[in-house]
Amino acid sequence: MLCAEFLKMRRTWILWIHIIMPLAGIGVFLLYYRISGWSSWGKISGYVEVVSIVCPSLVGFVCGLAADQEKQAGHFQNLLGDGRSRAANLTVKLCSLLLWNLTAVLLTIGGFGTGYYLFVEKTAVPGMFYIIVTGMIWISQIFTYCFHLFLGMRFSKGISIGAGIVESLLAALLMTGLGEGIWQWIPCAWAGRFTGMYVKYAAGVDSETWGLAEAQFKTGGIMMGVITVAGILLLYLWFHFYEGKRMED
Repeated sequence: MLCAEFLKMRRTWILWIHIIMPLAGIGVFLLYYRISGWSSWGKISGYVEVVSIVCPSLVGFVCGLAADQEKQAGHFQNLLGDGRSRAANLTVKLCSLLLWNLTAVLLTIGGFGTGYYLFVEKTAVPGMFYIIVTGMIWISQIFTYCFHLFLGMRFSKGISIGAGIVESLLAALLMTGLGEGIWQWIPCAWAGRFTGMYVKYAAGVDSETWGLAEAQFKTGGIMMGVITVAGILLLYLWFHFYEGKRMED
């Protein structure tokens, strides 16, 4: 079923967005960092922050396209009425999008780390750092995918894309002092906050500063787990009763 889903996406923008956007972003940042005077960790932190901010917009765009593709292919009949269970169909759709997202994040972070070492500066940043950052960004987006898949199927592609843009703006704001104490409850802020704290830890901040951040890290992790599981369950519950209607119908 996953192979069939990948074949459906092969000739769409869904596939190419996950390849072209990371490569373009890596190229732009590496060119800029070759001439900028930032510190090594400042450059890495800036790149990771931008990736975390852009992610909700891309998720909204991808989920909107995926939902629109299903609508055009017989008004969601592949998801709702092809003989398999609805839950299995939704699982395949969600897993395929998450796997492509994992590929894109691996390319975005891993490609940047490789390019930074080869073309900008031979820093002593371990490979495990980039793997952990990749995992943080990817896991933080699971709820976002569930939410935007719902928006794309129930409302429209435009609603999903618009919500993603708003979430990116909100994510940027919540990285500042405005997000203190509330970011744990807002999914679009998770990637930026978790990776930001981890970058500071890897850069060797003082123990007192990290001690305060560690408490937020644990609280945010628990809240992310609870909200993500709740979001997945609500998506499946809603989809069980879904009849293929959209706002534009």
